[in-house]
Amino acid sequence: MSYTAHVLRRYLPILAFISILTMYVEMAVLPSIYRIEEEFGVSTSEVSWVLSAETLGGLALAPVIGKLADEYGRKRILMMILVIYTVSVLFTSISPNFTVLIVFRALQGIGLAINPIAYTILRERLPKEQLPMAQGVIASTFAIGGAVALPIGAFIAQYYDWQTVYWTALPLLIVATVAAYRLLPDSRGSVVKESIDLVGLIQLSLSFLIIGLSLTYAHQVGWTSPITITGITIGLVILGVFLRRSRSVLNPVISIEDFSNPNVAVPLLASFVSGFGLFLLFQALVYLFELPRPVGFGMDILSTGLTLAPISIIMLIVGPAFGSLAGRVGVKPILITAPLIAALGSLTLAVMVLDYSITVVDVMLVLVITLIGIGGMMVSRITLLMMSAPERRLATITGTNTTMRLMGNTLGPVFASSILDTYKQGVLVGMVSNLPILYMVPSRTAFYYIFISSAVTSIVTALMAVRIRETVRGVAEARISTVLRV
Repeated sequence: MSYTAHVLRRYLPILAFISILTMYVEMAVLPSIYRIEEEFGVSTSEVSWVLSAETLGGLALAPVIGKLADEYGRKRILMMILVIYTVSVLFTSISPNFTVLIVFRALQGIGLAINPIAYTILRERLPKEQLPMAQGVIASTFAIGGAVALPIGAFIAQYYDWQTVYWTALPLLIVATVAAYRLLPDSRGSVVKESIDLVGLIQLSLSFLIIGLSLTYAHQVGWTSPITITGITIGLVILGVFLRRSRSVLNPVISIEDFSNPNVAVPLLASFVSGFGLFLLFQALVYLFELPRPVGFGMDILSTGLTLAPISIIMLIVGPAFGSLAGRVGVKPILITAPLIAALGSLTLAVMVLDYSITVVDVMLVLVITLIGIGGMMVSRITLLMMSAPERRLATITGTNTTMRLMGNTLGPVFASSILDTYKQGVLVGMVSNLPILYMVPSRTAFYYIFISSAVTSIVTALMAVRIRETVRGVAEARISTVLRV
């Protein structure tokens, strides 16, 4: 067996399994968002922090993890992450109230730094010809985790409760930790130890926390109220100070220097834009499926999970396919075309959602188009970044990539939920003394604006991709059959 086959057979499965588990934990609670809102008596905007707290935690920790992996070795830091992550999942499963839930969901954000480390381990061990395919497999674990998490998490939440969902992950996390310790190769850290810019890290996290909270309560105080405008302005000012300071500090959280290379800058910026649009889409779909008719489809948690699961399978298929295609036609054509496909799907959804006669099948058919485009964006971005980043800064830049994506992931659900809270309509739930009793829920207009916003983010990604220089074209095709053989 060749060394390459050994890497693909021994290391890739365990890295993929760990990534699937983190996606399972992240996504399993998604079908229960609407129930959590009702259970704790919080608003739609507030419950969005069940998703955003985890991504904000990842935003704060990803740059630190990236630098630590560069300095102390990828395996050592990966083991540390797995232990902390498992403990956070345990405490999330016994959360007695909404505040505790949000705190431990935020701590789970450390698990979102696992994928960048997986990418760099593969980069260290694989030749350039095989890298796009392996990266496609890891990128597709998002879809596999979703395909597993959505139906299983929905089933458990439907017949037990959403806290029990986390108990199902604990034994698997323990097995994954032991397997990683025994099977993954040791890697040397850098001889030169670099300090971590904690001040910059606090500035970046604080800016997005303030902007996120301003969006959360915008529907209550008004989108143009002094409170909302002041909050967003303060967040942007802190972000500006962070960027200005990053030019002068020795080891910044995000190096402005990295953005001078279009092949690094475009994937990083695209990670933020598409990350925003993707979580925007997920948040909206759960509410569209579970809200009472005629606004939603009146589905229960299990039906929602089963409906969303095939979408993840589609992304699982297109991920490796686009990774293989990149070796033949190059990344640039894919990174331009895939976002336009996603935009077409989102625009179609925006038009369709205003028609109250549409069915779940109609939505799913159009969503397939959107997800094909999103899958192409995910794989082509990370492949371009892996091919273009200097090896000595590889883990740090992939950590920055995760930071940019999590910045988008943090604001996406908050923005979507704030739109849902802003545009509402009454649904008749009964009559008392010949007077109608109305229950206020998000209107179809809210979903229209959300899908339009998702389309805009995809178009922006395509426009940015025009600037990149092709680096992957001409690399031998990394065929799917290679992975199947080994």
